[in-house]
Amino acid sequence: MNTCKLLTTLSASLLFFAEAGYAAPPAGLTVGPPASVTMGPPASVTMGPPASVTMGPPASVTMGPPANVTMGPPAAALARIPANVSLGQPPAVPRSASANVASELGKLNAARASTVALNKAAPNSAVGAIANYKSQLTAALALTDPAAQAEAITAARQQLALSTNKDLTLTAVTRIDGILGINGASPTLGTTQ
Repeated sequence: MNTCKLLTTLSASLLFFAEAGYAAPPAGLTVGPPASVTMGPPASVTMGPPASVTMGPPASVTMGPPANVTMGPPAAALARIPANVSLGQPPAVPRSASANVASELGKLNAARASTVALNKAAPNSAVGAIANYKSQLTAALALTDPAAQAEAITAARQQLALSTNKDLTLTAVTRIDGILGINGASPTLGTTQ
């Protein structure tokens, strides 16, 4: 009987006993291949590549560019670079102040909305709050009495902070007013420091 047929027969027997509810095969029945069958390849078979095969590129292959190739730009290109300009990778660019301000503004970035969006915005939205702020600030700047004007600017900014649930810092107010094209309102009025 060949080994494959024997293993198939043993597997079928074990399956039969398992389905019949036997906990273990009956005494005298051995499980697994006969002792004469060795597991794995014969001892004469070596694993891996033959000893004559070397790993990696041949010794005659050098890594990198050939010796006659120079790295970097040609000398003629370097001759045109002014002496005060440094070569190589630029230094790490710090996060810009505008990126920090944009992060600080959060939903107040709605000030970037188009004129059409500002005119059609829902009053309870961030864009609607910005539109209301622009309208109130424009009206405040039209006042001629300096005390009344300062009070109206402060009220407009406090209303914007309340409706957007956002603290208005000096930087944020300066940025929002600049985006909206509003000039002449003191950035210290109605802001947190």
